[in-house]
Amino acid sequence: MPHKNDNPSTRAAALRRHPLTLAILLAPSGVAFGAELPAYVAAGPAAGMAAMGADASPGGAFGPEPALGPEPVEYNAAFLNGGKVDVSRFEKGNPVTPGVYPVDLLVNGKGRGRLDVRFLAVSGSDVAAPCFNLTDLRRVGVNDDRVIERLTENGKTAAPRQNECIPFAKAVPGATAYFDTGALELNLTIPQLELRHEPRGYVDPSRWDQGINAGIVQYNFSAYNNTPHQGSTFTGAYLGLQNGVNVEGWRLRQWATLTVGTRAGTHWRSNQLYAQHDVTSLKSQVTLGDSSTDGNVFDTFNVRGVQLASDDRMLADYQRSYAPTVRGVAETNARVLVRQNGMVLTEINVAPGPFEINDLSTAGYGGDLEVVVVEADGRERSFLVPYASIPQLLRPGVARYNLTAGVYRDFSLNTQPAVFQGVYQRGLTNLLTGYAGVQASTGYGAGLVGAAFNTEFGALAFDITGARTQLPKGSSSAGYSARISYGKEVPETRTNITVAAYRYSSSGFYSLRDAIYARNAGPDRFYSLPSTVDGVPSWVTNPYGLSPQASDSWNDYRVRSRLQVNLTQPLASKGSVNFMAGIQDYWSHRRGRDVQYQAGYGNSLGRVSYSLYATRVRTLGLGMDTQVGLTFSVPLDSSAATRSDGFHHLTSTLSRYSSSDYATQATAQGSSRGEHPLYYSVSASRSASGGRGDASGGGTFQYYSPVGTYGGNISFGGRNNQVGVSASGSFAIHAGGITAGPPLGSAFALIEAKGAKGGQVIDGQGAKIGGRGYALAPSLTPYRVNQVGIDPKGVSLDVELGNTTQEIVPRAGALVKVKLVTDQGLAVFATIADATGEPMPMGAQVFDASGKAIGIVGQAGLAYMRGVEGNGQLEVRWGDEADQSCSAPYDIPSSKPGNNKTNMASEITRIELRCVRQARPAVKMSSSIKGDKRDADVRPTTRNQT
Repeated sequence: MPHKNDNPSTRAAALRRHPLTLAILLAPSGVAFGAELPAYVAAGPAAGMAAMGADASPGGAFGPEPALGPEPVEYNAAFLNGGKVDVSRFEKGNPVTPGVYPVDLLVNGKGRGRLDVRFLAVSGSDVAAPCFNLTDLRRVGVNDDRVIERLTENGKTAAPRQNECIPFAKAVPGATAYFDTGALELNLTIPQLELRHEPRGYVDPSRWDQGINAGIVQYNFSAYNNTPHQGSTFTGAYLGLQNGVNVEGWRLRQWATLTVGTRAGTHWRSNQLYAQHDVTSLKSQVTLGDSSTDGNVFDTFNVRGVQLASDDRMLADYQRSYAPTVRGVAETNARVLVRQNGMVLTEINVAPGPFEINDLSTAGYGGDLEVVVVEADGRERSFLVPYASIPQLLRPGVARYNLTAGVYRDFSLNTQPAVFQGVYQRGLTNLLTGYAGVQASTGYGAGLVGAAFNTEFGALAFDITGARTQLPKGSSSAGYSARISYGKEVPETRTNITVAAYRYSSSGFYSLRDAIYARNAGPDRFYSLPSTVDGVPSWVTNPYGLSPQASDSWNDYRVRSRLQVNLTQPLASKGSVNFMAGIQDYWSHRRGRDVQYQAGYGNSLGRVSYSLYATRVRTLGLGMDTQVGLTFSVPLDSSAATRSDGFHHLTSTLSRYSSSDYATQATAQGSSRGEHPLYYSVSASRSASGGRGDASGGGTFQYYSPVGTYGGNISFGGRNNQVGVSASGSFAIHAGGITAGPPLGSAFALIEAKGAKGGQVIDGQGAKIGGRGYALAPSLTPYRVNQVGIDPKGVSLDVELGNTTQEIVPRAGALVKVKLVTDQGLAVFATIADATGEPMPMGAQVFDASGKAIGIVGQAGLAYMRGVEGNGQLEVRWGDEADQSCSAPYDIPSSKPGNNKTNMASEITRIELRCVRQARPAVKMSSSIKGDKRDADVRPTTRNQT
């Protein structure tokens, strides 16, 4: 229907308003849609949908072709006001006019995010059909190589340009497209043969959103006041800042700290400053500035320079953890099940011949895979695929790498030696992963080679590192370090050995860190450092917390061997046992051996859970310390329903030490209910040491508000009292202003919903749309599909939300803008009648003074409209003829009695209008309603009612 402001965005807003009314209007006709209509249009006006399929041949890039028009469907108009309404406009679905529409895209029922889709005119039809360029087809998941081959007729014609809009029916024959105009949702049904194979958990990189240009500030603040019973009071404060700027995909970040104290003074330090950008084709990140290496092969270290490293977060879900590829042969059309520890991991149908399953998602770190092949005649065959995992194992074909060059960064050193590292890991087969690496620094070089194996006896990794170090005074040292790691889960007993590792280093071996300290700190200089270095206390510069002795040297702290074991053993319904052991010794016999053992047992009795534990620790030659204890926890909630909105429980611990000291502690903790929960903890304890007993107590709380997390603590005891406060949150500086929010995490979104003040961000720590129309959605998962939206509860009825959620895929560190369409204006239910009081015909359209359609008349003359405020004239049309319309004056007071315009959530305006016929030229309408010529006097009876 031609009228003012006729553009795709206006039409899109209008389409969102009317489907419910159309459903009410047409439901009585009882016409079923679907199989009777061709694929070109098969949807059903009651759903507000139009569909375009393979038979559609829209014009555009390849020119118009004859189109198969939709099969007309007749409605029984006698059900609508005695046949006065012309419903012919609905016989071909809800027409879609040409233009670009922002749609939520679904492919075979699965969401693919939001995309601007162009709809082209179709020759001989009033329904437009979609078209896509090659980039968008890849985004949809279509195998664009097949599209190019088809359109070029195997090279006989030129390939389409990258940005050329190809009619969907030509690009993918046999596919259909259903457009829900009410929800602005385009559902594509595409044959599997036309789609690219996308592994489980795969998200196409074309959907990765680098976000908007913005500034970001995250803060973490704490302060305390400590008052000893003897001595002077001292205070301190800490402010941690993560400042950042996002510009065209680059992320500039600075991590800085400010410490203030009555004893230590004031110190500001910039800990890290770097710029980072995704390298999508390599599934990697490039970092310029201060960063840290990962510890997958070599020990991690801080570097200032450039680093190019693979990012596992960019991989599909199944590629991020190890699992073997399952291969087999089916004799018929068979069903293949893969089970692990009795749980079905996947079930697929395969054709006769060889098959391969390479996207398994396994559970835990072990448990052989049972593969069952069920043939079409019922025969079953099964076999086992060994599976155990350790961090070094990668899936076949998956690789990790790290290239780092710069200077070694350590605050305790007075120099920054140059450093280089290169690491490469690759999954070669189900059974074998290979890895290698090199490290180099001034006067130091090391090389590593290793392999990880998946065997029926468990997962095993072995590597050996050789290093040569040029020491001070011209001496040199060479040596090696060997490491072996093991992991296994025994299904029969459910015994889980998560990590068992042993490393041995020869006397001449220096790690990179050991070598740099030995070369630059020297035997004595390391311990002759002042109490602070650049304002940092000595306990930071001395990473081992050692008390120096005159004869100590750095060599005294080089590790000779290290053993670590972690074991868990469930005991069915009788709880579980866990055990951990760590032993480490040094080349200096004076340092002795570090030993740590820990064992525990946990179970529950009714609603009471309890655990027993024992630890035995000796560190750097100090005495052995043994501790045993009992902990039990009792929920204080009366029912599961209460616990669903919050939790409250009491925990008590009794500990005894080898020195005959003991400690008891009781803690009550929990959370309040509501949008902004308050977590609390209150404790009391008593300890005895050296024949002296001390009692203490205290409490903490943490409040999660829409713009941050705030906390406080207080403690008191026999020796000192302390109070403290804390706060953390964020700010985003963007084109629309400054928006405050909670701590953001690794990816986040800026929601824009103009006028929707009070709308609560879903899973956003209670964050709400502010007066400027913005809110921050924190803690999104980078490179994965995230649902971001707001709960309209609390939003004024003067605002209509076109959509409340949106799918986004943010890149790491990106601030993605999510714009939720809003339609602002007073919500009005108008009862429209003629001068005799007879309701206007159902289906008549209502227009404002600008010619914009704002409503459709439903049963009993009732129309829902938005944006009608003040006074003016509305026009009601029910046909194409000049006398098939009337004018309805309205006058709505600016405020309603007893209503404060700040709270409209529970109120709505109702008015009564009388419509008078007016003479005007005949206008052809896309929505015509014939018959029922009315004469009416102007008798406005406008009322404001709640």
